[in-house]
Order: sequence, then C-alpha cells, then structure tokens
Amino acid sequence: MNLSSPATQKLYDQNPYGKTFEAQVLSCCEGEKSHKGQFDIILNQTLFFPEEGGQTPDLGLLIPLPSSPDLPADASSQVRVLDVKIKSGVIHHFCDGPLAPRTPVRGSIDWERRYDNMQNHSGEHIFSGLVHSAFGYENVGFHLSERTCSMDYSGPLTREEIDRLETAANRIIFDNRVIDASYPSAEELAQLDYRSKKALSGPVRIVTIPDCDVCACCAPHVRRTGEVGLLKVLQIQSYKGGTRLMIACGMRALADFRRKQSVLEEVSHLLSSPQEEAAMALSKKLADLLALKDTLHKASARLLASDLTDLDPSAANVCLFENGIDPIRLRQAVNQMSAAHSGYCAAFNGSDSDGYSYILSIADGDARILNEQLKERFSARGGGSAAMCQGSLRASRRDLEDFFSAL
Repeated sequence: MNLSSPATQKLYDQNPYGKTFEAQVLSCCEGEKSHKGQFDIILNQTLFFPEEGGQTPDLGLLIPLPSSPDLPADASSQVRVLDVKIKSGVIHHFCDGPLAPRTPVRGSIDWERRYDNMQNHSGEHIFSGLVHSAFGYENVGFHLSERTCSMDYSGPLTREEIDRLETAANRIIFDNRVIDASYPSAEELAQLDYRSKKALSGPVRIVTIPDCDVCACCAPHVRRTGEVGLLKVLQIQSYKGGTRLMIACGMRALADFRRKQSVLEEVSHLLSSPQEEAAMALSKKLADLLALKDTLHKASARLLASDLTDLDPSAANVCLFENGIDPIRLRQAVNQMSAAHSGYCAAFNGSDSDGYSYILSIADGDARILNEQLKERFSARGGGSAAMCQGSLRASRRDLEDFFSAL
C-alpha cells in the first residue's frame, strides 16, 4: 500500500447525502493479505465512508471518465468497490479491477446501504445519549453492519428501563430535531461535555442532537431525527456485567416487523386462532402435547413390560425390538434382561426403514465382543464397556433375529 499518499479529502463529511462524486486516481496496486486478488485504489477525495468507528464501509462503483467532457464515461471499464479502509488519514478503496494513476473517475456509492447505515447510526446516538443521561453508562461497544446494529453498555438495564428508553427515543425521533455534525475548535472542544468511545487526537467531529446527545463520531448521519423513522429494540442480553442491545431503525425496523408478522400469520393459521390469541392457543397446544406424551410414555412402559414377559425365560441370549422408547427406559429394560438371562441381552429401538439404535449387555462376560460382531456383520457404529455397549445400525429385524438365534 502507498502510505506516502496525502490524506484523502472526506467528501462525506461535508455532504453525507451525496451519491456521486468525481476524483482522480492517485495510486493503484495489488491488495495484500485479506484483499489478495483485489486492487487497492487511492483517490484524492471520496464519498466512500471507510470501515471505521464500528460501522461497515460504503460500497459502489468507480467509473473512468473520458479525457473530453463531450465523451460519455467508460462504463465498460468500471470497477466495483468491495471494501474501504482508512489508515493514517488515507482511504483505500479495494476494487475488483485496476485503474491507472491520474485517471479521472466518477464514484457512485450504494445509496440504499449508506442511508440505511445513517438511519441506524443516528438511532444509536439517540438511544445511547438517553442511556448516558439517565444512568451514566458508556457505550463500550458498537457494531453496525448491513444486518445488525448492536450496542454494549457499561451497566445493567432491566426490560422495563429499556422499554422506557425506547419510548423516549421514538419521541425524540418524532420531534424531528436537527442533527448537527461539526468540528469545534480546540477551545470550544475543551468546554464541551461529550461522549467518546476512545481517546481522540487531532480534529474531533462532534455530532449533536439537542437535549439528547453530544458525541464524537466520524460517520455520516441523517439531517434530522425524523429520518430515523422508528427505533425498535430487538434483542437484550447481559454482557460482561453490562447490557448488549440489538436495535433496528428505519427500513430495517419495517423489514423486521414484516418478517415477524409473516411468522405470526403462519402460526395463527396453523393454530386456527386470531393473531392476538396465538400465544394462548400455542400454550394450550403445548399443554395438550405434554399430556399426550405422558400418556404415550405410560402406554410404552406397559407395552415394554409386556414384551419383557414374552421373552423365553430359559434362553441365555435374548433380544428385544421396540419403536419410540426413550433411551432411559430402554437401558432399564436391558438391565432387567441381564438380571434374568445369563447370555447376551440386546434391545433394539427403531424400524427397518429408519434403522435401529441398540443397547447390549451381558451379566458375566464382555459385551464388546458382540458389539464387534455387529460391526463386522451390519457395519454398526458404537462402543462401550465390557458391561454394556450402545450404538446404531441399519438392518432388517429378521436378519438381526437370525443373527441372535445363531449365537
């Protein structure tokens, strides 16, 4: 990388709503390490926001411009911007093709992605500002990608407190307050009480939301809180002694609502219940299912007890076939068999079509010997101790019965 290049002019600072811009290629070289196969292009100025401050970068296109303004841009030679990084003030555009130094280009950012990030980052400032004002907690972690927006706070928050903060945040959004981003002088900065996630040096960009938040931030934001649209807390978890929240703002909140509405509609349909009564209907279904499972377990226990009495009491080696018996009951059955029979005792659980799980035991001997024979004859998989082995195999019941009768 050409680290001797001058600092890149950040057009997104002055014009966060810009979608296209013109610039000149200062250098182009092959990408290194995680960017192998890509081309590292440095421009004199850019609208592309790099990965910085916990936010993923802008993506888009760089299109070579003709030498004469009367000629159309060469769209066939455009390159896609796949990643954007910043180092020592120089912004690196990692692209899927090269561009020659001194080439004039038109840059075009993925505006939907940019605006989505702006909505969610501004929403995070609103919520974090309220958390800081109400509880004094710091935002000690922030991650904004195309799928998630998460914040880590330095102290615990209850569900009730988060609900109140969420309501307050949306009232600020509906107030449509102006969001200001500026670079105060050193003297002005010294007088400001502002939040910052890390130690800062050089010019500091301050994002201010009146009566809500003052925070150092390098990212583009919407002009007014109303553009955030809506803020919804999606997930809450305890994290390192504090609280981690996942939120969605704007179109992300709408998309999340649509996904959940679709699921609720399907559940409501399956339960033949109105949506507002779906939880109650599901709870009743689960209670009915538990009662049915209890009845089934009792019936299975009775059937298993009956099957055990059908075994030949004079036989040394015996095997039992069941379907749908839980492993604990199956193990208990094998123990009962071993107490009544001197040879190999085996219980198979399953069917010819689905295969069988099994438990082997022997009162006086080594169950592993029979387990190895099952592996050799039926490609069984499993193991255990001399007293008991377990595993699984695929075979017919008739073949297994014939195998046991030949022992």
